[in-house]
Amino acid sequence: MSPITGKQGLSPGARREALLQALWEAQDEAYALMAKYDALPHAYGEATLYQAEGLVIHRIGRQPGITISELSRLLDKTVSACSQIVGKLRDKGWVIAQRDPANSRRINLRLTEAGRQVYLDRLRFNRECQAVTFGMLQDFSDEALACHLAVQQALNEAYRGDILRGGQ
Repeated sequence: MSPITGKQGLSPGARREALLQALWEAQDEAYALMAKYDALPHAYGEATLYQAEGLVIHRIGRQPGITISELSRLLDKTVSACSQIVGKLRDKGWVIAQRDPANSRRINLRLTEAGRQVYLDRLRFNRECQAVTFGMLQDFSDEALACHLAVQQALNEAYRGDILRGGQ
């Protein structure tokens, strides 16, 4: 039982307010931890790269022939930001850009053999991280996990609304 739900003397309204506030604070902590994680360089086998680079490697590995515009849309980043990341990955010898023979204006991106190894090493690392996380959640019932997922989806929708309101 959490300290909030176990507090005696709180009215149902006050208990709910305390739970919502604790949820808000836990989300803030999760955001700070994810931001810290994303800012760190990660070692994937012999390669070291930042999360943004890893996401680009992942997309190109899953969708050989993808374009920078498509990466931009899928990763919700600007075309310029994606171009810069792809340029760094090309400089490292992990990505090649080839003109599409069917459409000379289209540049297709593919992984080199070295890039494919980074992609596979990153997949392996992510699976290991998931296994640790999923192991930590093994004592939660399916119903509790489904409830958390529903709450997280509602929070994500609220964040989307905040983005829309903030951008006006």
